[in-house]
Amino acid sequence: MQQLQVKRHGFTLIEVLIAFGIFAIVAGFVLMTIVGMFKSFHEGERSLDKRQAERLFLQRLNKEVSSVTRISFPEHRFEGTNSSFYFIYSKEDSLAESGYNYQPASSSLERFYEEPPDYDRGTYAKKETALKNLASCTFSYSNGTGWQDAWPEDAKDFPKMVKINFQFKDDPAEQEFIVNIPISQ
Repeated sequence: MQQLQVKRHGFTLIEVLIAFGIFAIVAGFVLMTIVGMFKSFHEGERSLDKRQAERLFLQRLNKEVSSVTRISFPEHRFEGTNSSFYFIYSKEDSLAESGYNYQPASSSLERFYEEPPDYDRGTYAKKETALKNLASCTFSYSNGTGWQDAWPEDAKDFPKMVKINFQFKDDPAEQEFIVNIPISQ
């Protein structure tokens, strides 16, 4: 008896299912890799945005505090506590009034300001959030020999330096920033 040989054209159902399974596994790994890359990219972008906001805040703070000025009203000078401070500074050809206040409830550092100043710390024309997502923020003031938690408004001189210590909720490292006040020299 002679056997009849049949030529096969195509794949069996089992072969197609195995190929499809392998393709699905490879596609899953590729997709997970792409999703992971996008997540990493967005996390990095958020971190850069936070660092840029921090850098801009510190630049503005440095510029303002370095421009603290003596004015003709002795009762309105510079005042600071461990959670806020207030000052008058020169801005090009005018004066401006600014205050920074740490708000633990909202985990933010608020900046209050107006130009020209009305010399009333209770009223400000503008308010903005300088830093967000803070775990802590404190201010200290130096007279040149040591640091103290407060600087009274009736002090005869300005502090020589202001130190800001702050920490973000998602970053265990505490940041320290010191601003010199040239007018105190």
